[in-house]
Amino acid sequence: MEETAVKYEDTFGIDRKDTSNMKGIPAMSPPEVHDYMRDLGRGWAGQGLAVEVGCWLGATSAALLEGLVEAGYDKPFWAFDRWKANGAEVRKAKEQNVTLKLRQDLQSIYMQNVCKVYPKIRAVKGKIPYTLKSYSGDPIEFCMFDAPKRNPMFIQSIRAFIPYFIPGVTVLGLLDYYFYAGRRDVQKKGDWKKFLAPVRFMEQYKDNFTMLQEFPENGSCVFFKYEKSIQWKQK
Repeated sequence: MEETAVKYEDTFGIDRKDTSNMKGIPAMSPPEVHDYMRDLGRGWAGQGLAVEVGCWLGATSAALLEGLVEAGYDKPFWAFDRWKANGAEVRKAKEQNVTLKLRQDLQSIYMQNVCKVYPKIRAVKGKIPYTLKSYSGDPIEFCMFDAPKRNPMFIQSIRAFIPYFIPGVTVLGLLDYYFYAGRRDVQKKGDWKKFLAPVRFMEQYKDNFTMLQEFPENGSCVFFKYEKSIQWKQK
């Protein structure tokens, strides 16, 4: 199953708070999150690359990149997504006055949007986590996760990147964290609990991270700093 945040929004019949676009790019996160990601980018320490997994049309990528450019970022920006429009994405874009077609290839739209901000984009299209194998292996300073939410996809994706995290430096953004965490005790439909993988991961390895910022009421995103290496626990 390919993963996209808006797909789950339809599946479970729950609407997130409305979002506005990011300078003309349809967004699934609000301006407050974009502002924060821009600030994160401005704090780039020059120790690693920026990576985003699940990028849609590039709103969060562009926000982070705007800050990175201000900080003098000169490395590749890695982006991973399936870039294939589903029905929920078509409707979400329409709400923001952008027309998409079902199954449309969105990679060129993503590239057009983000390359206006920064040209060195390594966009890898395909199913996650399989495409993550193409990552260069450079240290990672910013890692934004939106697409993988279920196990084994989520834990496989995290395991693919954790070896490149820098203790005390790397910022991990979980962009749909509170969309699921906030409903864990009230949602009874279907396989809802499967989508709590990011929440359960952070609860299990809370000693390895510190929370930097959260947006529980508007946007559902949480940002953590990776503090120390993980000793993987048994399931």
